Amino acid sequence: MVGLLLTAVLALAPLPGLPALPDGTEVRIVSPNLRTVYLFWRIEQGALRLKARPIRPPENASVRLIVKTGRSLHIYEGRVRSGDIYLLLDQGIVSLRETFIRVYHLRTSKALDFWRERREEGEPRTPRTRPRRP
Repeated sequence: MVGLLLTAVLALAPLPGLPALPDGTEVRIVSPNLRTVYLFWRIEQGALRLKARPIRPPENASVRLIVKTGRSLHIYEGRVRSGDIYLLLDQGIVSLRETFIRVYHLRTSKALDFWRERREEGEPRTPRTRPRRP
């Protein structure tokens, strides 16, 4: 049922409230306080490319999607659920993965599968930190 509803919502291209994503657009997933950048992508030749070492956001965490297109900055609220990020838009909840693939027709290669693979492997979700010097 949810899949059918999601498919119906994604058939409306482009989605109201989301900007066009030309080459050079930067997309970041960050913590609500903007201190932690979980994922950073740039759109290059119709593909979503990772530009920094990704950190898997904690399950059920609130996040912000920041999209920078030229001089415009767009910020959206979202939540991490089951290996995907769901954006809270005016018309409802939308999967970021499905939006990139079905609405924007971006080639994602491994850019979106990174943390799904790590989640399946059972890798801890905390970022690596450097040991403190005594």
